[in-house]
Amino acid sequence: METIILKLGGSVITHKDNNELKAKTDVIRRIAKEIKAARKDNEFSLIVVHGAGPFGHKLVTDYKIKDGLDSGKDIEGFVRTHNSMEDLNKIIMDIFRAEGLLGFPVQPSACIIQNNKKIERFNTEIVKELLNLDNRIIPILYGDMVIDKALKASVVSGDAIITYLAREFEVSRILMGTDVKGIFSEDPKINPHAEFIEKIDNSNFDKVLEKVTGANTVDVTGGMKQKLIELKENLSGIKIVIFNAAEENNVYRVLTGQNIGTTIEI
Repeated sequence: METIILKLGGSVITHKDNNELKAKTDVIRRIAKEIKAARKDNEFSLIVVHGAGPFGHKLVTDYKIKDGLDSGKDIEGFVRTHNSMEDLNKIIMDIFRAEGLLGFPVQPSACIIQNNKKIERFNTEIVKELLNLDNRIIPILYGDMVIDKALKASVVSGDAIITYLAREFEVSRILMGTDVKGIFSEDPKINPHAEFIEKIDNSNFDKVLEKVTGANTVDVTGGMKQKLIELKENLSGIKIVIFNAAEENNVYRVLTGQNIGTTIEI
């Protein structure tokens, strides 16, 4: 049975463009329904990792704790940011439960320790045992603030979590849901004539990297350009699909193997 990682970006599940601490509950509910429908048609194990949106990025920026902790105010920011991410995760968990999915939250700050913003230790045994227990269980992780040996605390992104899990488990596909069709040469929200890039492989990776921009909203993890760099460095050999999870039926379509979005095979 294949294992799939589904990333729900902060731009999909929160009001990231407006920088509001508000979840898009209608979108989350629709995604939950599509996951349920896909699992009726195909058998697979699923890990969900969701982004932070303003629930994480805004607080990290407001408290100025992107590069670690120093003052007492920083400690407050560290705790408040983690609390905020738990609030977002609970919204998602409640909706998944209402739709009949067996989501199981795995708190990153309880199992990850970083050193200078890099994961040094990640106890993935809980994820492994949950998947082994029953493939209906969906471990759900998220971007979070975690202890950092060098900086006292730092942000662990959902993408860093995905990278680590993909190496630990025999993941067949990583499906990264954003609020645009896939990867473009420029931000399609700003330039409607931006070129859509259907496939990225070793033959065009460097050229694509020159074209794509960083984040245009408050995103302390670097935006799409940084994501592509990290994907190439850490996830070669795994099929990755970046798709529009904000569009109805797309989560169902990508989970059932339909060809949408930008495919990355490097």
